[in-house]
Amino acid sequence: MRLFQCLALCFLSFALSALDAHADKRVALVIGNGAYRNVPTLPNPTNDAADVGAALKRAGFDPLVATDLDQAAMQEAVLRFARDARGADVALFYYSGHALQFAGVNYLVPVDAVVRDEVDLRRLVRADEILADLQQAKNLRILVLDACRDNPFADELRRNVGQGRGVAVARGLAKMESPDGTIISYATQAGRTADDGDGRNSPYTSAFLEHIRDRDNINTVFQTISAGVYQRTKGTQVPELSLSFFGEYYLNGKPETAALAPSAPQADPCADAADHWRSAEALGRLAAFKDHLVRFPACAFADLAKTRIAALAKSADDDKRTTAFDGTWIGKETCESKPPFPEGYYQYALRIKDGVLHSVFGEEGKRGSSVFDGRIEADGSASITVKGLFAENDPLRRPAGSPYQYKVVLALKEASGAGVRTETPRPCRMELSKLAPQSPDANPPHADSKRATKRDDKTAVIPPEQREGGKARQTGGGLSCSMMRSKCAVNCVDISGNPNCASTACPRLEAECMSSGCWRGRGFSGCGLAKR
Repeated sequence: MRLFQCLALCFLSFALSALDAHADKRVALVIGNGAYRNVPTLPNPTNDAADVGAALKRAGFDPLVATDLDQAAMQEAVLRFARDARGADVALFYYSGHALQFAGVNYLVPVDAVVRDEVDLRRLVRADEILADLQQAKNLRILVLDACRDNPFADELRRNVGQGRGVAVARGLAKMESPDGTIISYATQAGRTADDGDGRNSPYTSAFLEHIRDRDNINTVFQTISAGVYQRTKGTQVPELSLSFFGEYYLNGKPETAALAPSAPQADPCADAADHWRSAEALGRLAAFKDHLVRFPACAFADLAKTRIAALAKSADDDKRTTAFDGTWIGKETCESKPPFPEGYYQYALRIKDGVLHSVFGEEGKRGSSVFDGRIEADGSASITVKGLFAENDPLRRPAGSPYQYKVVLALKEASGAGVRTETPRPCRMELSKLAPQSPDANPPHADSKRATKRDDKTAVIPPEQREGGKARQTGGGLSCSMMRSKCAVNCVDISGNPNCASTACPRLEAECMSSGCWRGRGFSGCGLAKR
């Protein structure tokens, strides 16, 4: 009789836990785009969407499943999901199909899309906007992107924009940081492509379907999915997982606890592996993954830890390789006429040191000044932020002294490169060339290297009016390298710049000044230590 009562209580407890697991409001939007009209079709996304929708319904979600959506239908589905996410306890977005990244932003591609250049990207759905919609859910938000396939849209964009305007269109998707209470799961690591698979579902969706009904904490479920993809693809595909949900949440109820234990179970050497792996993922450091591998060498996440260790070690090597672009670069920028902006020509001497581009033109914080800042990646790509203050009223009638900001997306290779302005209405392209290091013989014969190393930026250049008998007279009122350049050709870097000023004489003088402290030209000669 006692045994019967015990079993009855266990059954009741199980039923209540299952009821609690599905008592909250769970909404989901599942999109599978495969029947593309302008590029070859994808075989799996429609199957992926149908199967994921059914699995989520069994897990207590109210899923909206949509396949092969054109631009209008995709926008409508996303808007409906944004409304459904309001007040939901859990919101999940699952996408299978083509996607691409441009300038660090991820875009999901409708089936009727034509992507010729960056303007066409406005017709696509931005993943960061969907991530913002998810934040309306109360407890848990999940974004799943099984969308890192090699695709012709990215190739076309790379051909039309990447080569012609110096914009690096990277492979795969860019990593997005997950806000608090959010899980972001990618089919593969940032910047890499995923396998479409040769079965009914992609490798990622297959692992998702296998484990989404697991009775584990939600973080553990997605970690297990990632490990499953790694095992299915024999290590060729490693999912990216960004976890910012640190509570406990069970989609299918907590694991059952045995009511009758005839004997004490033996200690499981992998019992703490999932919790330790979650901590290692949160830290994201090489030492944390190495520690996990030492503690749990034969457990579920051991192979994934090896991959993370290899990736982080490679990243460290990449950091070292970024110094390959160190030096002084001359940038020649051409801005097309686009009313109210006139045609313009600009030249810059840009300095890269330790893989970071930082150059100041004019006196920082004063009218007419500008500052270029950004990190150069190992492959030579970069997104450079340009901030400054207008010297005079600009064509958009913003008063002198008003701040402005835009970005220049660069692609460098060996000693040359190209770039294009973004986040600005003015279309401008840039060509770059690396200045070869000067030999000691290139310095002016009267240069005193010992004295030069002690001078500051204010005495780097002496203008002609301060010269006596052809010799430089140090007065303490000299010019910085960038100010020397403006004296050299005041009209060459101007909103109404003359295209005939496109010779590199002035920026080369500035570049030589920046790299060696010495400069020499027809109108000037001198030597000093350049700080800029």
